[in-house]
Amino acid sequence: MKTKSRPARETQIRARSVNVREWVKPQFPKLLLLALLVTMIAVPRVQAAELDCLVKPEMYVELSSPVESVLEEILVQIGDTVEKGQPLAQLEASVEKAKVRLANLQAKSSSDVQNRREQLRYAKQYYKRMQDLLAQNSVSQYEKDKAETEVALARIELNKAREKQRIAQVNLELAQSQLALRTINSPIDGIVVDRYAMVGESVSGRTIMKLAKVDPLKVELIAPTEYFGLIEKGMEVEIYPEQPANQVFMATVTIVDQLIDPASGSFTVRMELPNPEDKLVGGVNCLANFAFETPEPASDDVYSALESSSTGN
Repeated sequence: MKTKSRPARETQIRARSVNVREWVKPQFPKLLLLALLVTMIAVPRVQAAELDCLVKPEMYVELSSPVESVLEEILVQIGDTVEKGQPLAQLEASVEKAKVRLANLQAKSSSDVQNRREQLRYAKQYYKRMQDLLAQNSVSQYEKDKAETEVALARIELNKAREKQRIAQVNLELAQSQLALRTINSPIDGIVVDRYAMVGESVSGRTIMKLAKVDPLKVELIAPTEYFGLIEKGMEVEIYPEQPANQVFMATVTIVDQLIDPASGSFTVRMELPNPEDKLVGGVNCLANFAFETPEPASDDVYSALESSSTGN
């Protein structure tokens, strides 16, 4: 059997190596893609925890009148955005307006004070004259004491006039406060949800309109038991609402119930969702995406474990 010489074999090996390299070069991208696919299949993808949730207004406020009156004018419509302190409705207030005008005149009147001030000035001058005459033995001590008493009485009357003026100012403030009760103002920044009264109707003992606070909004969800301990107060959560679609917003966990409902095996989580530009609306479903993996569901609850333990004993 003939064998090839050493140089011949080395030449043949080098030729084969060159052929392999020439074949691998054009196939390299395909091989790299194949290796990547194999890696993705072999390594399971980490899925973030997601739970269904509901976006709700922070609060609802039903407005009523603190006084018995008739609705004179409604200043807003359903769906309007309102600010805190903005007038929303006006009640009939003709009597209260007249009381304010009267109290204003009484508070500004200073004629009585000026009159009493002049009387005091005159009484002081008269008393000084009596002192001078008494020094000359031209009048009796009685006349001098009488002049002194007139000064004291004039000073008392001036103080009484000033007190009346202060009382008139307080009456003006009272009348203005009573008039202010005839204007229904918004206690919050929000939107008008509904109106329950019409112009000309009595507002005694009834709701006039309903407001909703939409900045911030409130997000609520029911989490299964296996999420307990993973969701913490202050945690940032991605929220995907139905409306507006295809947008993500960040909410902050504010309340995590510390009691688990044994019947449903769940607990409630509440979050605060800023809405400064009113892009979001309340009453829509959403999806909450947490920054941790989906926990494995508990195979047995506490009661099942207790029953198994008792059965074993």
